[in-house]
Amino acid sequence: MSKINYREDQLPIINYEGGKMAVPAVPGAGKTFIVTNLVAKLLQEKKQGKGKILILTYMNSAVNNFKVRIKKILEEKNIEEKTSYEVMTIHSLAVKIIKEKPEIVMLNEDFNIADDLQKTMILNECINNFKINGGEKAFRFFLKEQKDVEWAQRQLDAWENGFYDLVQNTISELKYKGIKPQKLEQYLNENRRGIFKIILPIYKQYEKQLKSNGLLDYDDMLILAYKILSMDEDLKRKYQNKYEYVFEDECQDSNEIQGKIIGLICEEHKNLVRVGDINQSITGTFSSSDPKFFKEFIEESDFCYKMDMSNRSSKDIINLANELVRYVTQNLQEECRDALEEMNIKTVPKNMGYKENPEPDKYQINYKYYETFDKEIEQSVKFVRNIHKKYPDKSIGILVPYNDHINLVAKELIKEDLEFEELGPNSLRKRRVIDNIALIIDFILNCDNIDKLIEVLDKVYIKTDNKEGKKDFLQLLKENNYTVENLLYDKDCSKNIIIDINSDLYESFLYGLESLKNIIEYPLTRVDKLILFIGDTLLIEKEERAIVDYLGFYVKYLQSENNNINLQQIYNLLSDRKNRVFSYIIEIVSEINGYEPYPGSITVCNYHKSKGLEWDCVFLLGMTEFNFPDNIYQKFQCDKWYLKEKYKNPQANIKAEIDLMLQGEVTKNYPKEIKENLIKEKIRLLYVGITRAKEMLILSASAKNSAQDKRNQNPSMYLNILKNIIDNKGE
Repeated sequence: MSKINYREDQLPIINYEGGKMAVPAVPGAGKTFIVTNLVAKLLQEKKQGKGKILILTYMNSAVNNFKVRIKKILEEKNIEEKTSYEVMTIHSLAVKIIKEKPEIVMLNEDFNIADDLQKTMILNECINNFKINGGEKAFRFFLKEQKDVEWAQRQLDAWENGFYDLVQNTISELKYKGIKPQKLEQYLNENRRGIFKIILPIYKQYEKQLKSNGLLDYDDMLILAYKILSMDEDLKRKYQNKYEYVFEDECQDSNEIQGKIIGLICEEHKNLVRVGDINQSITGTFSSSDPKFFKEFIEESDFCYKMDMSNRSSKDIINLANELVRYVTQNLQEECRDALEEMNIKTVPKNMGYKENPEPDKYQINYKYYETFDKEIEQSVKFVRNIHKKYPDKSIGILVPYNDHINLVAKELIKEDLEFEELGPNSLRKRRVIDNIALIIDFILNCDNIDKLIEVLDKVYIKTDNKEGKKDFLQLLKENNYTVENLLYDKDCSKNIIIDINSDLYESFLYGLESLKNIIEYPLTRVDKLILFIGDTLLIEKEERAIVDYLGFYVKYLQSENNNINLQQIYNLLSDRKNRVFSYIIEIVSEINGYEPYPGSITVCNYHKSKGLEWDCVFLLGMTEFNFPDNIYQKFQCDKWYLKEKYKNPQANIKAEIDLMLQGEVTKNYPKEIKENLIKEKIRLLYVGITRAKEMLILSASAKNSAQDKRNQNPSMYLNILKNIIDNKGE
């Protein structure tokens, strides 16, 4: 192991032998490299004794990454201890613990895990059932009075779009607080209060659905695993003896109960290494994670070694990130100064054999301010086109505040005829396979409608680069008054309207006709099987194939819940772009396959999804006061414009009600706390965005969302601060 040339900031970490060690690491510091090499070193020296080394992380893709890297190092060093370590997610560990003694928490040993997709399907169904079965009126009660029909619909759409996340986060918080549906119902019988009136029936049905199917969700797993370890001394001792060392990666994303489980396992040997970056803690608004738990561990650890060198970015970009940290920790309002830790990123020393920082030949950081957000997207894409043309091997990342913005950027990229990848649930390209199946089902339901047939052929099956030829061919199909029967069963009937019957246009047209003929003849007794059959006729890649498989699984679940569901209802579901399940299917397939920007690639994603990725050139869009607030008196996302004044901050309402339920009084100013936490997380999100760039960085904002907006929006204060730094450095 001594042959590796470790950097100065890595040496104390690689020399670790035991105890509690905290490793705060800056972006691009090489956390995975140092953890895998330290694990291999401990194994080589047999420090684990009769036990094992456990490496915990939060994503399955990270588990595979660790496994591959450790295995490679062990093979290179001829180390035989290949069974003396385990890599898993914290949830996989929880399942192992529960399966040891399920009876302690009165579980059947045949329980199963509801993964995020199953949870999304079940919870989505519970919300729909609540609204269908008399809950719609109660649901709409919380909306502001609105006489204008168009604005009333906008309010309703906004409430529906955010409701799933509110319900999911509330149920999670109730579970961690030990509040079961029965306890919540008892409380509401005595205190008819607010939003819990519509949360309760959904929570009751959700828990009933899990129980009837023998399922646990991820929250249940962690809660029950901790409960079992706490109650059974023998089992706790078994895990303490089994794991001599525990490593936790990305621990800034850890929550309280995860920390407690790890703490119990490490209680005996006290060999715990936790690696993370508080400045990249960006999941708190949609999970129970909190960087304060890593901060507490840093304070109580035996050793704390900072990995503060990074070779990812140029010195100019590193300086910009450091200036943001300096401003926040010294000049921001006092309540939010702890949003970032004072971790000054250093460049890697030159001529020492390390991978060195990029060195552009000129200052490559800029900012732009536009009249509208539409113009901001349009001009940014034009910059992307020019950069891509001039530097075809440079990777480019376009980061936007929200998922809805991804589609707007994607449409502009398509106009410019640029190849790109979308990350996130709203990907136009990944959604296409769902839209295509919906189109085919619509044709099945209207199989004598020639216009429906031509639309399916046009949008799904006919593949050609000859756009004008395709347009003319489809127009002639419409003008020749063919019937569906003519086209499907008489292959020669269309030959007279095309010159080249061997062209890709005509061949894909014939393939489409044959496929559709087979589809409409397929039995309709099992709609899930029909969807899989339709998928087989589509010339799709592996990722899209996975989406089709998940669609089949979802439809099978719906059929098991409702035997009377028909093809028209399935079509309505597939056509519903608000359906949370389809968004999640797209997202989960993307995560399973993983993504790494490659030379010359263009990627569009939100700021959250950019974490863990890097590009040569990065565009940070939407840097307005609303997206990146700096004080609690600004307009906030957590204040829902469409809800009545009393309920405009539903998250604060819920936290206050939980306090009243458990303690008889409200212990905090929750509206203020939630806003302060959001300010802090948005600062860290901006820090993540800046540190994705290797050589070039462009920050931008706009005065209005669209030309129709009457009110202006202010640029973020952080953009103004960074603008001054850029101006000085640029000179």
